[in-house]
This record gives sequence, structure tokens and C-alpha cells, in this order.
Amino acid sequence: MLNHCAESGSFYRMTRTTAGAIALVSAMVTSLATSACTGIAGPSAGASAAGGGQAATPLPNAGSDAGPGGMPTTPTTPTTTTTTPSGDQPIARMHRLTTSQYANSLRDLLGADVPVDAVDPDFLDDGFVNVGASTVSVSPSGGGLYEAAATAATTWLFSDPARLKAALACVPQAATDTACAQQALATLGRRAYRRPLTDEETNRLVTLATAIAGQAGSSMLIGMRHAVNMLIQSPNFLYRVELGAASPADGGRLKYTSFEMASRLASTLWNTLPDGALLDAADTLTNADGVSAQAKRMLADPKAHQALTAFVDDLYALHFLHGAMPDPTVYPGFTETLRQAMQTELEMRVDDAVFGSPSDFLSLFDSKTTFVNDELAKHYGLPALGGSGFQRVTFPADSPRVGILGSGALLTGMALPERTFPTRRGKFIRDAMLCQIVPPPPSNVMAQLPPNRNPNDTIRKILTDHRASPACAGCHALMDPIGLGLEAFDGVGKYRTMDKGQPIDATGNLDGVPFNGLAELGKALRNAPVAGPCLVSKLYTQALGRAPVERDALLLDALATRFAAGGNRFDQLLLDVVASDGFRFVEPTAP
Repeated sequence: MLNHCAESGSFYRMTRTTAGAIALVSAMVTSLATSACTGIAGPSAGASAAGGGQAATPLPNAGSDAGPGGMPTTPTTPTTTTTTPSGDQPIARMHRLTTSQYANSLRDLLGADVPVDAVDPDFLDDGFVNVGASTVSVSPSGGGLYEAAATAATTWLFSDPARLKAALACVPQAATDTACAQQALATLGRRAYRRPLTDEETNRLVTLATAIAGQAGSSMLIGMRHAVNMLIQSPNFLYRVELGAASPADGGRLKYTSFEMASRLASTLWNTLPDGALLDAADTLTNADGVSAQAKRMLADPKAHQALTAFVDDLYALHFLHGAMPDPTVYPGFTETLRQAMQTELEMRVDDAVFGSPSDFLSLFDSKTTFVNDELAKHYGLPALGGSGFQRVTFPADSPRVGILGSGALLTGMALPERTFPTRRGKFIRDAMLCQIVPPPPSNVMAQLPPNRNPNDTIRKILTDHRASPACAGCHALMDPIGLGLEAFDGVGKYRTMDKGQPIDATGNLDGVPFNGLAELGKALRNAPVAGPCLVSKLYTQALGRAPVERDALLLDALATRFAAGGNRFDQLLLDVVASDGFRFVEPTAP
């Protein structure tokens, strides 16, 4: 059963200043406020909020990390995984809107300039906030945040007749103009709920608006403001309700309904609500061909760029960049504008490979093309641009900065305040780019480097000595030889040739492939057999809002094969994922 706790609370709060309306509205509320406020519904309603995946965790702060950490002696080789190593079955879940989805949805509903106040923060699960969104609910304090955000947004909307006319299909002027109110709220509600409203839902909103309008000193516009406020505090808006229905034609497998598919497509390809055209075409989304047709249209829309950005920010763990705290005494040139430029560069670089000049996505590992503004160009040692904003540039042939691993965003995010962090850099590459799991240190191992070390030792020397400990060698050997290949770039991604007065040694080894420096590491990653399948698995995880399980294995293999055969084109991979049975069914294959 759909949870109406947040919605019922909205009724009370919005009518507390109109005493005459409370009695009328309270009767509506009583029938709704009977279920628990959770983020799970449908077949999984009795399960734990974190069931089937890792526990959702707040976005970490990169600057708080204590050090590289000790690791157990086993495994001595990484475990490559694109599915959860268990027999877990996929279940239907409600997905709370991520903060970016919430902001994008408000803008699409009410206007591009609508104020978007802070709401409940995102949680990471399996590396993606979209997965975390299926395991969390609105917190007690979050209810107040959503109320405040809705109030600010609707106050802004109703303060300007031009904004109101643009957002509503009809603007009623009197409490008797119920036909206009019904048209306005049903049309807006269809997009907000990602499906048509029932007659009961529409009538409830209209009744609220007219009841408040009938109070002394009130008006129909005040009533409509409360109705819209209620609409965007409803769980039908704050959650993507995608539970599926048994499909007799598919052996009774749970299949997402036509409007649920519209919601899933909009979330994955646009990171927002469906538009009118997608909702109008909902009946065509019951088969793969209909999904593909709409997906192609959607990828040509500018909103596709914001969805790609959301994926990139999670895939490359840019929360570490946001939390990085470079020591100003060590890195005096680091600024907040440089931090933002680093993020923009990474996002533009990937966007260009997907939409600007669609090409082999894996070429990002060794490409010399990027995007910089004047501040970032100076940081990278490039000539002044002679213009404003970001521009496409190509690093010189002999430049040591090559590929996406040479971006300041990753190098800074994967560093400590006062120095580089090869272990984290290596672990990030294992996880994000190779889907290889490095286990955490055992409970009896101190996850810190020795405190009494020679201050003149390089980090390579320190980590080499650290790996001499049997308790730390096994897993550090999986990370350090990769991360040390990035030592030519300091803790804010600036190129250097010396460390502690000694020449940089950037040699390393990736699963038996030796390399020297970033360019050779990038080439080794591009040629790694698991690089393509890993990317496929990451997108699949983000799009479905859950980690893959064993029953996804055959489908993931097929997607990876098609991805490679098509030249590793990410735009085509997006089309293939959303048209797949894994995306269209709760259960990707029959038991």
C-alpha cells in the first residue's frame, strides 16, 4: 500500500491557519494516515530497508580519511564482480527522489528559476545515490525540510501571474471555478505523480483548494497554492513508485507498467520527470521497441546531459572531490573555483565522448583531449586560453597528463590534505573501472601507517615498507602498484618530478602488465578485458537502482558483448540497457 504519512502531514500543516477548513480536511487525512513511512512498498514491504544490498551510508568526506590502511594477506588477486555473489532475488522498491532529481523535477513542474531549498541528503549504496534512494525513507527532520522547500517553491510560483500562467493549464479565479481547478491540478499532478491522477486524488486537491478559498480573507489562488503545495509534498511525488504487475504473457513475471516505465525512462535518461510526450506514449512502453523509440527521442533532448552528469558524478566518486581539504600551506594555489573547474572538466570530458563526438568510451583512458578554463589551464601548465569559459584543448604529445585519470578531480579527490594517497587511488581504479573488490582490513589490523617514520621518506618508500608486513601485504599489493603510477601528480593534481628531494618513480603493475607513468597505465586500463563489462555493470546498477544479482548475469554478458561489438559506444549502451528485460521487468529472467 502506498504510504500517505507525508501527505497527511501536509494536510494538517497547510490548513493550520484556516481553522474552518481543518474539519473538512481532517476527515480525508484520517483514512490515509494508517501506514508506516518507509521507502519500500509492494512485494518487498516486509523486508528490511537495506535488504538485498549494502547498507546505505551518507556521502563520505574525503578529508577525514586516516590513511591508506592495512589489509589482510588474502586475497592475493582481486575479485572481479559484476553481480552480487549470492542468490538474492530482485524485488520491487519505491525510490525516493535524489536531491538532483528533486531539484530537476521542481524546475520542470514550476519553472526553471524556482528556488530549491535543501532537503534530505542523498545516501550512497553500491556507489550510486540512485541505489541508496531505494533503501531510505524521508527522515523525521526531512519532513520539515520538504515542507519548507515546497512552501518556498509555491510561494515563488504564486507571487507572479506570469509564472503561474506558464505552470498551470488553467488559473481559477473563484472558488466556483472548479472545472478550471480540476484541469490545472490534474494536468500538473499527472507530471508530478508520473501518471494520471485518479478522480479521488483530483477531487481531494480541488476540495482542499475550494475549502481554503471559502474562508474569510482567503482567495482561490491561496487555495490553489495550498493544493499545489500538497501535491509536491505527496509521497507520489517524492518517491518514484515502480512496483510492477504480474504479466500473464511472461509467465507471471512482475513487469513494470506503462507509466512506471515512463517514470524509469525519465529518471535514467533525464534525471527528472517524464514530459507530456512520454506520458502520452506510455501505452507504447510495454515492449522493447516502444521503449527504444522513446529512448532515442529522449537522448536527443538537452535533459539527457544532466542525467549523464549525475551518473558521472557517482561513477567517479566526485563526493571525494567535494570533501577534499587540501592543506593551504602545502597547496596554496588551490581555490574553490579550481575545485569547481575540476568537476566541470571531468563532466564535460565524458559528455563530449557520449554526446558531443560519440566515440569509444574507453578512449577516455588515454585521450589527450579535455576542457579547461583559464584557471585550470594554468594549473595544468597549459598556455592561457585568451577567452572566457571552458574550451576544448589537446595536451601536447609529450605531456605526461593523459586520459581521465589525469584529471584534477580524481587526483585531488583521491588524496589526503597534505600528500598523495596512492592506496586510495589504486582502490578507486579497482572499484570504479575494473569492478574488482578489495576487502577492508581485518579488525585486528591498525589501519594506519607507522607514526615514527623518516620524514624524508617518499610515499613509495613508506608503502613499500608497509607491504613488508604479512598482515598488510596481500591487499595493498592490489592497490599500491596501481596508485603509485600516478605519483607524478601531487595532492591537487599538479604535475611534479620530485618528491622529498628524490626523482618521482611512477612505475607500477596492473595485473601482470607493467607500466611507467599515467600514459602507460591508461593504455593498460583501456586494454583490460574487464573494463568494458565493468562499465556495463555500473550503468546497469545505476539505471535499475539496485546491485546486479546472479539472475542478471546472462543479461549483463549479452549487454557487454553488444557494447564491445558496437565500438564501446555509451549512447548505444544506454539504449540497450533501458530496452533490456532487466530494466523492463522486476525479475530480469524467469526463475
